[in-house]
Amino acid sequence: MVRRMARKETARSRINQTLTLPEYTIKENPRARHVYLKLSWHGELEIVVPRGYNRRRTPEVIAAKRIWLERVRARMRRQTQTLPAEYFEQLPIRVRLRALGSTYAVTYRPTADPRIAVVESGKSLIIEGPSNDATACVLGLRVWLKDKARETLTSRLRRTSQELGLPYTKAIIRSQRSRWGSCSVRRVISLNSKLLFLPKKQVYYLFVHELCHTKYLDHSLRYWALVERKLPDYRCYEAALRNGWRYVPRWVGD
Repeated sequence: MVRRMARKETARSRINQTLTLPEYTIKENPRARHVYLKLSWHGELEIVVPRGYNRRRTPEVIAAKRIWLERVRARMRRQTQTLPAEYFEQLPIRVRLRALGSTYAVTYRPTADPRIAVVESGKSLIIEGPSNDATACVLGLRVWLKDKARETLTSRLRRTSQELGLPYTKAIIRSQRSRWGSCSVRRVISLNSKLLFLPKKQVYYLFVHELCHTKYLDHSLRYWALVERKLPDYRCYEAALRNGWRYVPRWVGD
C-alpha cells in the first residue's frame, strides 16, 4: 500500500512538473457532485469543484482533459475567424442589441467632467467625459448595458412567467462569465446582461429554461418534459444558445 501511494505521488509530481497548465480559475459549487471544466465564450478556463475538494489535484484533472481542451479551443479559434469585425472592436461605433431589435450609434464626446456618462438619445449613445480613455468608456458602457438589461429583460421575464404560469420570487441582472442564467432554490432567477446581444427567440428560450427550473432544479426527464410542453421546439434553441457567445462583442468582457 505504501509503495502504491508513493507511485501515485510520484506520478502527480511528474504531472505538476511537466504539464504546462493554462490559466484557470476555480469555483466551488456546493451542488456539484464532481469536478468539471467550463470554457467561457472567449476561451477562459474555469474549474468547478464540489465543496471540500482538494484543489492540489487540479493539475491532474486538467491533464486528463487536455485533449478535450485542445479540441474545443481549436474549434473556437476556427469559429472566431468567421466573426464580423465589430466582434473585435476595443471601442464600439455601434451597439447592436438583437434581443430588443435595436442598434445604437455610439458617439464619443470629450468633456471636462472626470466621470464617464453614457447618454441614450433615441437610437444613439453619447459617451461624455474623458472619452479618450478607452478603459473608462468600456466600463461606462458595461454599466449602461446592465441598466438596460434590468429595465428590459426583467419585464419580459415577468410577462413570460405569467404566460407560462410559472411564478418566480425575484429577478436579478448579473454579468456571468459562462452562464446565460440560473435559478436558485428560492426561485430567484439570475439573467446575464449579455443576453441583450442574442436574438429574441434565444432569449425567450432562456426564460423558459430558467422558469421551468422553478418546478425542477435538476435536468431530469420530468424537467425536460415540462420544457417541451411549454416550448415544443426547444431543442433548436438549446443548440443555438451554446454558440450565443458569437453575438457578444469582446469589449463587453467576461
